[in-house]
Amino acid sequence: MNHNVFKDLVPSYIEHLTSEETNSQMEVHMEQCKNCREYLQDMQEEWLSENVHEQAKEDKNIDYLKKVRSNNRKKILTIVTSLLSLFLILILGYYLLFIRMWIADTKDVETTIQNQGNTVTLSFKSKQDNHHLLIRKEQLNQEYTDWMIVYEKREDLSTKENLKDEINITYTFLDENTLLLDNGKEKKLTDDDKISIQYKNSTKDISLKDLYHHEN
Repeated sequence: MNHNVFKDLVPSYIEHLTSEETNSQMEVHMEQCKNCREYLQDMQEEWLSENVHEQAKEDKNIDYLKKVRSNNRKKILTIVTSLLSLFLILILGYYLLFIRMWIADTKDVETTIQNQGNTVTLSFKSKQDNHHLLIRKEQLNQEYTDWMIVYEKREDLSTKENLKDEINITYTFLDENTLLLDNGKEKKLTDDDKISIQYKNSTKDISLKDLYHHEN
């Protein structure tokens, strides 16, 4: 093997790309040629230096990418946390300003009953300044039970369309045993027909027959 062929094969030899037969020929040549041995050593040192530099560059790029990913995760986490915090603040603010309502205590509500002929009016009024009432009313069964829940709410920025300082509920009787319903039908009263008013601390039941006979 001549020197030029040996030098041409050195790069492949260093990277272990040459065959066993070629390796044997090159090793035989190196035993006989000092210059080629030194050339191989120089090339190996240069190849090692380049690979170390390339590996360091790759490691640096990997570290940079890891750092970028870590920073991106932190940014995303910060944004998500900020959005969740803002959402919770908005929900809490909306609740405090527009939704906050509670079942009223009997001591905070003034309830009166007024009779005018066959008409009886129940009036509910808050005793607290800047407080409003809301009555939720529904019929519970086939008899006649009016179930009412008295809610109270502080004055705030929300609409007061259904919130009033005083709420009046009127019942019209044809006689002491007959109630005129809102749909125009007549309801014959029994002893079980009543109004059930729920407060925070108690429930007050009023018989409709007693309501008719109530004295101011």
